[in-house]
Amino acid sequence: MNPLGKISAGLAQLERWASRILVVGFVGLIVANVGMRYLAGRPLIYAEELAAIMLVWLAFIATSISIHTRAQIGVTLLVDSFSEPYRKIIDLIVWALIAIMLAILLKAGIAWVRSPVVAFEQVITTGWAKAPFFTIFPIFCASALIHASAHVARAAAALREKTA
Repeated sequence: MNPLGKISAGLAQLERWASRILVVGFVGLIVANVGMRYLAGRPLIYAEELAAIMLVWLAFIATSISIHTRAQIGVTLLVDSFSEPYRKIIDLIVWALIAIMLAILLKAGIAWVRSPVVAFEQVITTGWAKAPFFTIFPIFCASALIHASAHVARAAAALREKTA
């Protein structure tokens, strides 16, 4: 496994733990809110908004994990009809394009999170700044870029092996 592959695997393990924590936190928050609403008659005011934020984080983390595991849906009917060397070339090109798009999104995401518009946003129920919650987008782009770069390195190595 190439060095990027090892980094990607370690990052995916960290993402799996983060997703587990988010799922447990989400379920705990919802159960606590339901309990407070029906048993005490006083729901947690911030629970629904915080739960929505947790689900967004969970979705981005799960998407990054799916990039690591190559679990995205793909239309391969045409590509499967090509010979092995051409499939390897296409695999390299696709992962390189994904990495380029993620790098562009990372740059834009960092600029967006640092923008005055985001600095102005607040969580309605708590008054907290939303900027820390919005950082999931550049975090996702960076982690997915690591995974995609590992796939580029793997595809390039596979292509070199065949041509060497």
